[in-house]
Amino acid sequence: MPEEDSAQQEGGSGWLERRRWTLLLVSLPVLAVAFFLIPLLDGLILGTVFAYIGRPIRDIFGSRRRLGSAVAAIWITIPISIILALGALEIVNQAIWLTQNQGAIIAGIREFSVQIEIPPPIYDLLTGSLQNVLGVATSVAAGIPVFNYGKNLMLLILNLILSIPVCYFLLSDGESFAESWFTMIPPERVADHRTYFNRIDRILSGIFLGSMYTAIMGGVISAVVFFSFGVPRPFALASLVFIAGLVPILTAWAVIIPLSVYRYLVLGPMDGLLFFAVASLLIYLPSELIIRPYLVSTRSSIHPLLVMLSFLGGALVAGIGGFFLAPAIMGIIVGVYQVRREEIVQKRGPAPIEG
Repeated sequence: MPEEDSAQQEGGSGWLERRRWTLLLVSLPVLAVAFFLIPLLDGLILGTVFAYIGRPIRDIFGSRRRLGSAVAAIWITIPISIILALGALEIVNQAIWLTQNQGAIIAGIREFSVQIEIPPPIYDLLTGSLQNVLGVATSVAAGIPVFNYGKNLMLLILNLILSIPVCYFLLSDGESFAESWFTMIPPERVADHRTYFNRIDRILSGIFLGSMYTAIMGGVISAVVFFSFGVPRPFALASLVFIAGLVPILTAWAVIIPLSVYRYLVLGPMDGLLFFAVASLLIYLPSELIIRPYLVSTRSSIHPLLVMLSFLGGALVAGIGGFFLAPAIMGIIVGVYQVRREEIVQKRGPAPIEG
């Protein structure tokens, strides 16, 4: 076995040695093309994510892959793009309102504290803490790339449109493109690379399918619930539920709880508690306790905390594209780690039984 491993390593290194100039000449134009495509990175990432989501729809059509890919691309990309755009605009509007009305928020809290007779020391502590939180939220909001209007807004629209053909061509020709990539690998290493590829593909499918289908169900149900309760701008808030539902652990609570508190303070305890109970029962329970656990457990083995951190960190660093790219990178790292660990365990064999 050691002789075979060393022979494979020498064969792989020899293959790279013989083709180093070819690889260099190929990599230079690839890097140049990648540089020019940086402004369209969000569209490429979104199209890839939509392709993962639309794959089950395409498979329904069997051998008619072109028709299935077209149907999946239209039914997936257009509604989700509209929801993402509405959610992004609502986040922008709320952040701008937050930065421009800090004084009004503090005054409202002061009036409310007088009504419920909060002691002055506790009020001062709460006010200082709230000012710090608002300051941090303002700085974070200003640092998100989507808050740069003008060119970035046009790029967002362009990338959302670009995601449609990217999704279609990945669904129709993605497998053949992957197979063509394997032809560039030494034959003795194809099986190993295919193992890594299949594991990463399964993990990414679990991340995106579990998160997206959960978010879609939560967004649709929340729109109906918000409209029934007369919540202002129900569809914009439903898009926020959709975006929050993409992140494990955060989920729809990020929207349900603030709305429940608002209705509790403005309309009374009964209305606030009723809204919280109905929203939790119809929005949170079906999506988070049924759909997400089933899809994620059957398709992905990545820990929810890693997915949550990568979603949030990617959004803060690179906007919508980073929101999906960071979990993909995390999935690739976890997939490589899992396969490599299994290879090491298999080479070592079963542990000896101490008698």
